[in-house]
Amino acid sequence: MVTLTINGKKIKTPEGTTILQAARASGIDIPTLCYNDALEPYGACRLCIVEIQNNGRTTIESSCTYPVAEGMVVLTESPRVIAARKVVLELLLARCPNVKKVQELAQQYGVSESPVEYGKENEYCIVCGLCVRACNEVVQAGAIQFSGSGKNRIVDSPFHQTAEDCIACGSCAFICPTGIVKKNDLERSSVCTPDGCSEEGPKREILNWQVEYQLKTCLKCGNPFAPVPHLEKLSKQFRALPQFFNLCPSCREYIKVDRDKCLGCGSCMENCPVGALELDDRGGYDKHAQVYPQNCMACHTCEIYCPVGAIS
Repeated sequence: MVTLTINGKKIKTPEGTTILQAARASGIDIPTLCYNDALEPYGACRLCIVEIQNNGRTTIESSCTYPVAEGMVVLTESPRVIAARKVVLELLLARCPNVKKVQELAQQYGVSESPVEYGKENEYCIVCGLCVRACNEVVQAGAIQFSGSGKNRIVDSPFHQTAEDCIACGSCAFICPTGIVKKNDLERSSVCTPDGCSEEGPKREILNWQVEYQLKTCLKCGNPFAPVPHLEKLSKQFRALPQFFNLCPSCREYIKVDRDKCLGCGSCMENCPVGALELDDRGGYDKHAQVYPQNCMACHTCEIYCPVGAIS
């Protein structure tokens, strides 16, 4: 464990933890726009900067990327930090004056407008990179990337054409802090030609990447629930019973463990793609798999790997 001081408060935290993680675990708030627990730290927005006193040196660093060290002293709201955050917010207001999240943070720090010399744009993308990183690190589709540099840096599909690798999962829209990534689920869609219109059923479109895909319809309730390419990608990543790909989450049958049959061998836990199973070990032979329903997605991969049929 590493001991450091944040805003005068002694904190013990595991080695390798970042300052941001240590602060939040202790109830100390540090603002961010580009950080997400599911992604590798990026340090793009610079709002999470803090003042660090370590080995007689004082520096301003991004807390989301800077690891803790023994004896480190951190200030999250020092005059230098506040002044630097105000400059960042002024720049964001100059680029994205109508983004609600930026407006709220600016108001919190007493910034009402950006200096005239910064100019004025009307962008909604703050170039935080959350969508790009989610697409590459979590979804692993690699459908979007950064394009350009400097003030012309944007998020875009390759050559500003249809993102062929996009599976329309919607992760980019979900994680975007400004709402500029537009995902629309259409209950009905049609293709019209001079000869007339033909129904094509429910679809999902993501306007930014110029993609439109058919939504799979649940075989039980008849409601559309996921883009076909998304389900196809999942089917290649792990084994699962057909119900996972043919039924919506509301209609899937979630697993049950028969404790009398379970050997506690751990096969189900090793092969669960979302970590929904853990070992309930009470000593000796009294050990069984335990399900965490909030994590289970009813793929039934565990049922396939159970050697004694204890999962149904």
